[in-house]
Amino acid sequence: MSKQKKRQRLAAYGTAAGILIITFILLALLPDRPEAGDLPPQDTVHEVPVLRFTPGDFTTEIRITGRVRSVQRIELFSEVQGVLQSGARPFRTGNRFRAGEVLMRLDDTEARMNLAAQQSRFQSALSALLPAIRLDFPDRFETWAAYTEAITPGQTLPELPEITGRTERFFFSGNDIFGQFFAIRAAEERLSKFTVRAPFSGELRMADAFPGTLISPGAKLGEFFGDTYELETFISLSELDFVQTGSTVSLRSQALSEPLSGRITRIGRSVDPATQAFPVFVEVQSPALREGLYLEGRIEGRTLPDVTQIPRHLLTRDNTVMVIEDGLATHRRVEPVFFNTDTVLIRGLSSADQVIELRAGTTRLAGTRVRAAE
Repeated sequence: MSKQKKRQRLAAYGTAAGILIITFILLALLPDRPEAGDLPPQDTVHEVPVLRFTPGDFTTEIRITGRVRSVQRIELFSEVQGVLQSGARPFRTGNRFRAGEVLMRLDDTEARMNLAAQQSRFQSALSALLPAIRLDFPDRFETWAAYTEAITPGQTLPELPEITGRTERFFFSGNDIFGQFFAIRAAEERLSKFTVRAPFSGELRMADAFPGTLISPGAKLGEFFGDTYELETFISLSELDFVQTGSTVSLRSQALSEPLSGRITRIGRSVDPATQAFPVFVEVQSPALREGLYLEGRIEGRTLPDVTQIPRHLLTRDNTVMVIEDGLATHRRVEPVFFNTDTVLIRGLSSADQVIELRAGTTRLAGTRVRAAE
């Protein structure tokens, strides 16, 4: 190795040693860094918005939806044959009838005359038996004579006098008085079928028969819907204990201007496999309702004593709320009792508790110093 290369290597070593010596001198002159435990305490206090809630008695409220269907619905069929007559109101779809009003009337002239003839023959048969009754049952003569005289063909046949003895029963049975009597009663019942009356107040649908049309037995004439409807809805298992039969239900529809009121008539105790919910049936009456109309509403359930109602977003998944306790943000465990749509009823808060009102970031405040914002 040449002398020139040795000199270059010694110069490099000397430069590196000089840099190290300078570095050690500078480090020695710097002040000591404080230990972690010597850091000054952080006294930052966060201002947070707070809410106060007063415990009391609150009524549970359950939101429901569903479609209505008529519970007063009958199909109209003719049991007799006759020509449709004109009435006070046409037998047409959309016409409304009150309970007891005539829906339709068929021409019953022939049936009425046949009934009058039967009644007349029955009166003649009794008249022919009066002499025998005078001889065999003298104490019963006046009763049967008065009954025979009371029969008026064309009017409803009076009830038979009470039979007082075995011999009297055999006497009238042998003369076919009972058979004729019940045959007339059957004819009177058949005559009543020529007139169809509304069993309840409602509306006629699917009916377009015109006067003069021959109506045959068994022909479907239309459908009659009443003003009482039923809404079927579903509630969860957690809500089942808060409703009962007879509870009031407030209902409304976007298609109707007026609110509706109903009541719970039945509560199913079998879970629906598709929805895993329980059926609830609400009865509601209104002429404005229509089959299949969509309704939404709320059920007023049981009243819960000594509970606090807070917004649902204040309750964490661990069933706690953030409160100010001794100047610190602290999780307070509470007992949820009932969940409404936007609120929850809980136990475990007093009117003196300051609940921190934060929608986000509440968890990061836990354990920090806070004070209520003014």
